[in-house]
Amino acid sequence: MTINIYNEYAPLKKVIIGDASRLFFPDTREIDKEQGIPLWKKLMAQTFYRLLKGKRVPKWLTKPFQKELLHFEKLLKDHQVEVNRVRTIQQEAAEEPGLAQMYARDSTLCVGHSLIEGNLQMGMRQKERRGYQDLIAEIRKDNRVVSMPQTAPAYLEGGDVLVDYPNVFVGIGKYASNLAGIEWLRKHLDDSWNVIPVPLKDDSVLHLDCCLTIIGPKTAIICREVLEELPQELEDYSFIEIDKKSQLEMAGNVLVLGGGKVVVQKRHKQLQEDLRDHGFIPLPLSFTWHTLLDGAFRCASCPLERGE
Repeated sequence: MTINIYNEYAPLKKVIIGDASRLFFPDTREIDKEQGIPLWKKLMAQTFYRLLKGKRVPKWLTKPFQKELLHFEKLLKDHQVEVNRVRTIQQEAAEEPGLAQMYARDSTLCVGHSLIEGNLQMGMRQKERRGYQDLIAEIRKDNRVVSMPQTAPAYLEGGDVLVDYPNVFVGIGKYASNLAGIEWLRKHLDDSWNVIPVPLKDDSVLHLDCCLTIIGPKTAIICREVLEELPQELEDYSFIEIDKKSQLEMAGNVLVLGGGKVVVQKRHKQLQEDLRDHGFIPLPLSFTWHTLLDGAFRCASCPLERGE
């Protein structure tokens, strides 16, 4: 198995996707109290999460997530992408309550020829790294694997990391990747890479790929109002703009398969039209259940290999 990720848009060959067969309710989290969080989510966090924390989510609620992942997997395979799944893990009694393995992007990421085990800031999510260990043991035979210590103060999460060689853009927010994580990444990449912070200004946005995704050479989808001033290295990009409502629905959280093909949510008709206007081929797929938990296609996939 080869690791080869130098951008976000070359033909996708191998990927890891998540699992939704065992979900457990979390406790109320600090991010759930942020101003930009919709009222219904705040109420759910303050009531259901407190009452049900640590309990397994009933099967009738997990089935829609499983169905969406199966359709996503089929689409990927139909486009000749080799799909690997994380191993289903069990929540342990001593761990912080809450478990969801659908978002394969965040705890493990690839840059160049390296697979990196990141460090997630939210305690309930740190356990997700266990689900990758069988795959990582196989990958380690022929590739460089770097494991970040699961301790403060350095945090680095795949949803914050956008690769466009020689640049790596890393989102800096309140609840995920931070400047210490950027410094750690710089030390573990060779000197050909330029690691660039991209600050988020909305604390309710967890990751950079919730508001910015690179979809082609010097081309990206963006929601500007949740970002601070863009770094100089992004100034010459052509942007497809989305509004705050679309951002909250994870419209920009797309996955590029290569050849201009972009997996996009079926409900976002305007984005599909804008993609066509820019020469892309949208591949619409329903993923609404995943977006209720703030993730979509990029969140649900960890690319291992892209072609030239």
